[in-house]
Amino acid sequence: MPQHFLGRVLKPGEMLEHARYSSVRVVSERLRPFVKRYWAVEWDLPDGESYQTATLSEPTIHLTFEFGNSRRAHVDGPGAWVTGPVTKRRFDVGIFGRGGVFGVNFQPGATLAFSDGKPASIRDSTVPAEQWFPRLESDLGLAEMFAQSQQPSQNAGMPELGELAASVESWLLSWRPQMTSSFERLKRVLDILDDPEVVSLKILAERTDISERTLQRMFANFCGVGVKKVLARARVIDAVGAIDRGWDGTLADLGAQFGWFDQSHFSTDFVRVTGFSPAEYAQRKSARVTRN
Repeated sequence: MPQHFLGRVLKPGEMLEHARYSSVRVVSERLRPFVKRYWAVEWDLPDGESYQTATLSEPTIHLTFEFGNSRRAHVDGPGAWVTGPVTKRRFDVGIFGRGGVFGVNFQPGATLAFSDGKPASIRDSTVPAEQWFPRLESDLGLAEMFAQSQQPSQNAGMPELGELAASVESWLLSWRPQMTSSFERLKRVLDILDDPEVVSLKILAERTDISERTLQRMFANFCGVGVKKVLARARVIDAVGAIDRGWDGTLADLGAQFGWFDQSHFSTDFVRVTGFSPAEYAQRKSARVTRN
């Protein structure tokens, strides 16, 4: 079980019963400041069977290459897509038949090194990747790959995702992304925000020695999301991850640990993001994962 699943993939054990996940390639050292990870999911479900995956990603941007059969709100089927920072709720995708996805999870704010696209313009939405990366499909020869993945003989039509990962990494390196001083400053702030004890904008400002107003502008410009939304979502992800790891305390203590001062507000925020109350999620046997 990948550790980054915990808190980010709802019911991770159940998801892995329906699909295969892999980190198809280690991000090269040159790209690590800009790319958090590459990932791939493949599935081959019996006729008539489908499954809905649900994730709670940080408010980051994903570039995905999708093949075969999948369905999400407003976007169906194969293609290359850019999904903006998700802030309101979980991100659901239905899978059926046979298919696969290769994804690039960018570091927060890092897409500005590759594209002029504004993160705020695609908040809580998905757009064709060509809108952000006009040369993408032609550079990588994607049109034929997508068409083949829809052929009746899908065993022959599905691409090798590991090979695609190598091509995408070479394409990203061709942009020669540069580390600017302002992006480096953002990364230092994000490292501090990862601490579960940072539960408010005030604490983040104190820890970083940056004013609240400046932090708000920084996150709006680089991430397309207000810093308070980033903080709130990060702490919900922390709470879900604690349950995934087998939290054995009370739910009131769980909420308090991650900054909620009363059970009602904790439950409200948890439901808004995940679709489950903390008690409902904790009771789902498949959501629990035991560390090896």
